[in-house]
Amino acid sequence: MNSLLSTIERVGNKLPHPFILFIILSGVIIVVSALLASAGITAVNPKTGAEVAVRSLVSGPGLEFMLTSVVSNFVNFPPLGLILVVMFGIGLADRMGLLSTLMQVSVAKAPPALLTFCVFMAGICGSIASDANYLILIPLAAMIYHSVGRHPLAGAAAAYAAAGAGFDASLFITVGDALFSGISTEAARLVDPNAYVSPIDNYYFVACSVFVLALVGTLVVDKFVEPRLQRLLPLTDSPIDMPAPHTLSADEKRGLKRVGLATLLYIGLIFLAVLPEASPLRNADGGLIPSPFLKSLVPLMFIYFVLIGTTYGVTLGKIKSSQDIPHKMGEAARDLAPTLVLFFAIAQFIAYFKWSELGQFIAIEGSNVLQSTGFTGLPLVVAFIILTAIMNVFMTSGSAQWALMAPVFVPMLMMVGFEPAFVQAMFRIGDSSTNIISPMSPYFSVALVYMQRYQPNLGLGSLMATMLPLSIAFLVAWTAFLMIWLMLGLDIGPGIGMMAQ
Repeated sequence: MNSLLSTIERVGNKLPHPFILFIILSGVIIVVSALLASAGITAVNPKTGAEVAVRSLVSGPGLEFMLTSVVSNFVNFPPLGLILVVMFGIGLADRMGLLSTLMQVSVAKAPPALLTFCVFMAGICGSIASDANYLILIPLAAMIYHSVGRHPLAGAAAAYAAAGAGFDASLFITVGDALFSGISTEAARLVDPNAYVSPIDNYYFVACSVFVLALVGTLVVDKFVEPRLQRLLPLTDSPIDMPAPHTLSADEKRGLKRVGLATLLYIGLIFLAVLPEASPLRNADGGLIPSPFLKSLVPLMFIYFVLIGTTYGVTLGKIKSSQDIPHKMGEAARDLAPTLVLFFAIAQFIAYFKWSELGQFIAIEGSNVLQSTGFTGLPLVVAFIILTAIMNVFMTSGSAQWALMAPVFVPMLMMVGFEPAFVQAMFRIGDSSTNIISPMSPYFSVALVYMQRYQPNLGLGSLMATMLPLSIAFLVAWTAFLMIWLMLGLDIGPGIGMMAQ
């Protein structure tokens, strides 16, 4: 186990920062486009019959494109606007302390028999709170387990698995939904200029996945992980100095009640706006799939989080004037600075890929190989998920990994009939499941530090051995759930199936 961890860590440490990685990859695109263009390499699009020739970025038009489109590539990058809008709203609620309070209440108030299940539900859905999910839930779960006589490392393991391995499943529309859908849209447009992947195109599947993963995680922790910890790493009798659980103040209780009322009022107003058949939020036929309503969910979510964040902040006295609201939004936006820097490099990489026609060329040739070998359907789905899971061990940034994989695999699988949103759903399974066994993840060390408060001698190997059963269980169960979902012919999102219509 230690040898495996050392190998993973050694290989991972040799990878450059994702920003530098995409700069290097952009250089590779430039060189490859020049070589293929000079060789006169072409491919024939099987759907349109049009001949696709690779264009050299070293040519006059190529150099002009690279020099004149730097700003537009970045500004027009689809995830940029989406993630900023979503983060403004969610960030305000987070800055008011609402998300962390909800997380603590949902776990602290859990009945003993449902404690593990509630930890998983809170952790999986807590991805909406981003980093706070790990920093709050792991020590909180360990403390609550210890207070009720259960092994605290089991509680920490459950929380870490929920937050990490279940990161891409949620009952809410998250920043990740906006980010992934934007990258998927840009990749899909390498084949179809009118393609669009919405932040809710995976919602049916990922929302139902929350309950599946929570059940699987509960069974693994209660029946395997905790008994193993009790046997191999029993706690000493020495007392552990831990802070007392947070008790809600009167203002916090009042704030949560007002948030609940504001939520009911907001949902009621949306329902009244969408209910009439002549509503402008419906499509021309009076339906909702597709409709302006579904395309408006991101701004609707933004308004909702601003509403509840403001309500909670005013109740607790954290918002004393209207100026405090944009100030807190600005603080949330500052947290996105590293992501925006990465987006700059990713946007150039994808733009070069698209202009040079390398995206279409690889998609056509790759789809031809898949069709000629007969490697399609469910075996292809499983293979793609496994590939994603393996890559995720070495590249734990979901946005960077998807930005690398999407321009290659989304167009390629679209050529054999897959919906781009379905390819994204496959990616999310592999991208989440192995987060908790990667030493490259910054939260791997965070989880270790929290666990060492109970077991000072706990090492990386022990943490890996504790988390590995949960990682494998999530990967197998989530993949199997997707197979069952497909066999039942269910949509993964509004009007979105496995194959393009």
